[in-house]
Amino acid sequence: MKKTAFALLFALATTTGFAQVPGAQKPSAGTLQAAPTLAQRAEAMTASMVKNLRLTPEQAAKVQAINLTSITNAEAAKKKYKADPRKIVAQIDIISQTRLSQIKDILTPVQFQQYQQHREEKMGVPQEAQSNPEARQRSPLNQENN
Repeated sequence: MKKTAFALLFALATTTGFAQVPGAQKPSAGTLQAAPTLAQRAEAMTASMVKNLRLTPEQAAKVQAINLTSITNAEAAKKKYKADPRKIVAQIDIISQTRLSQIKDILTPVQFQQYQQHREEKMGVPQEAQSNPEARQRSPLNQENN
């Protein structure tokens, strides 16, 4: 469960990485740059999804709200449970699963498949197990030690 929650948190955090605005300049070595706000992070995630999944304006607005809520809840969980990393992981897992479910309801099946594939690539899921539940079940990673 820790690996899953970490992977989901990692995916949530790295989604903003590939949503950089083209032509934006990186700060020079002596320049300090403020960390992006939660709203800016949600906007970056949404912009990336709009570009990669070709979301309609209606879908984009709904996804934006979901992304902002998820990021806000994740930050609140980090603050609330900062003394207990296991609780943070558990909360992030719940937030990630809720976000995924909500996004699935908004995207078309083709868009969701593309989203899942990109998400799995970012999390480092082996190619043979990507978007193939049967292969995942047979994977040695899912087998119990007897």
